[in-house]
Amino acid sequence: MRDIEDLPHVDLRDPDSTSRILNGLITHGIALFQGGIERNDLLCAARSLIRIRTHRDSDSDGVTTIAQRPAAKDGEASLAGFTDRQLWPHTDGSAVCRPPRVLMLACLRPAQIGGSSHLVDGRDLYDEIARTEPAMLAALSKPRSACFGGGPGHLGAVFEQTTEGRTAVRLRLDELARFAPMLALSIDRLRVLVEQLTIPVDLRECQGYVLVNDRWLHGRTGFAGNRLMLRIIGDPLPTHALPSGFCPAEGSQPALRATWRPSIPHHYLAHRLRVAQLRPPSMEPINDVDARPLKGTP
Repeated sequence: MRDIEDLPHVDLRDPDSTSRILNGLITHGIALFQGGIERNDLLCAARSLIRIRTHRDSDSDGVTTIAQRPAAKDGEASLAGFTDRQLWPHTDGSAVCRPPRVLMLACLRPAQIGGSSHLVDGRDLYDEIARTEPAMLAALSKPRSACFGGGPGHLGAVFEQTTEGRTAVRLRLDELARFAPMLALSIDRLRVLVEQLTIPVDLRECQGYVLVNDRWLHGRTGFAGNRLMLRIIGDPLPTHALPSGFCPAEGSQPALRATWRPSIPHHYLAHRLRVAQLRPPSMEPINDVDARPLKGTP
């Protein structure tokens, strides 16, 4: 398993920080940063890289403050990120047709106990499954084999081929993810691999990361204390030409094209996905923008 030292590091105070972050995103799909992390600093860095998306939980400038809130009376699953609970590594916006391509997270105040970020490279996950479980990879790449989000959600696959001929990951493993019966035997194994490939990152004050959201999964451990983070999501500026997803290792079985359609009628499979529940998951639900569509989503 890789560790934090294997990932690109950038100081936002460097004049060439934007190009260095972009290079990290192109080569590794991620860059860790430090230095001068105030709200305006993060916005400036974000605007040099992406077109920011606003959404349900963000302010008008697109910045979401991640801090513990009083528990919602209705227990809405998508608000779990505003608690002190564990969040399993996941794709932000997995329930929308086009999840944000880039996510930025900055630490203003770490937790007193816990709250470590957990990162998983989707390329490592894909390659390990291709090496050890090729039949499982084929099932996880089957179009419309998974439904993400509440209500009708998004019907798709864990691994999909992009229009650029690369591979993208879309995953969550909480109560808002439902999988086709053919994947029933694969989900427990998938959880184990996600845990094994997790890279823990203890963000301190004025530290953060930028990641390609259709390559890297992100989550956190449970925590105690007044933890405060800032999050921004968006899509790469056209001038940066940031490639989607990742290229699997040579010899890995390619994911099936997302444009392929099964012979089973859409409404029938959607019904099967809603009723085909696996055993209750042991993890807490994930907070992101999954439960409701993003405002301003193109």
